[in-house]
Amino acid sequence: MGMTNNQPLTLTVEQAAQVLGIGRSTAYELVRSGDLKHIRLRRRIVVPVAHLAERLGVDRDAIRTALAPVAEPEPVRPVSATRSNRSPSRPGLGTSNAAPTLF
Repeated sequence: MGMTNNQPLTLTVEQAAQVLGIGRSTAYELVRSGDLKHIRLRRRIVVPVAHLAERLGVDRDAIRTALAPVAEPEPVRPVSATRSNRSPSRPGLGTSNAAPTLF
């Protein structure tokens, strides 16, 4: 069984936490307690994708899908661009000499 799409066999502890839906600190606590299988490579700790997939009862591709970045929402236009026809609500803004109103 070979790797056809060059996907890594391990995840960082932070990535494993994202897949599990837990926080970074909780994931490191699971590593310390031995509840999350890991491999220590000198100072680096990695979690095997195969172990996570097996424990969760899912395919390895499901783990990678869970790590896919979420699409960024479309930026919102500034409020000033949508209110260009209104008079300013604070003194000194805009070119109008009208007195500011409360409503």
